[in-house]
Amino acid sequence: MRHPISKIAAIALVTPLAGGMLLAAPSSAASAQAPAAAVKAEPYSTFAVTVSAPKKVKAGGKITYKIKAVNKGPHPADYFFMGGLLPKGSKVTAIYAPKNTQCDNYDDGLWCWNPKVVKVGEYEAMAITVKLGKKSGRTAQAILGVDAYDVPTGAETLSRDELERMGIKSWYFVKKVKTSVAR
Repeated sequence: MRHPISKIAAIALVTPLAGGMLLAAPSSAASAQAPAAAVKAEPYSTFAVTVSAPKKVKAGGKITYKIKAVNKGPHPADYFFMGGLLPKGSKVTAIYAPKNTQCDNYDDGLWCWNPKVVKVGEYEAMAITVKLGKKSGRTAQAILGVDAYDVPTGAETLSRDELERMGIKSWYFVKKVKTSVAR
């Protein structure tokens, strides 16, 4: 009787695994009795974020968002992004940020990274100017602040997309800012 190759391959893979299970050491009774405790993850660095913007602007006008993020600890922040979600239909006209800052658009907004390490108690600041469309709604809304990552040693050179793909934990510290649009 002929056997399909997939059946033979499955048996070849399962047989060593089954033998390994017979030889495995039994787990201790203490670990079997203890329930798995839910571990609440805490961020490596937390931020106090302030965002300022004008209260009113004309349709088609410009808004400059000023973001300030203070590292509240408990550790120095060595891998974080500043920026966020800008108003719908707006176009970025200028970014004022420290030297060596790199910015890019992602699914959750415009985010900028600077290789500087911010110690506990120190801050980082930047400004983003956008031009609203002529057909803007009555309110221009932005969600801006910090996206801080708990990057493991050796992963410091990975991009934000790679960190997301690998499932590296990040923490948003953001503020919602609304500006009235006058007609």
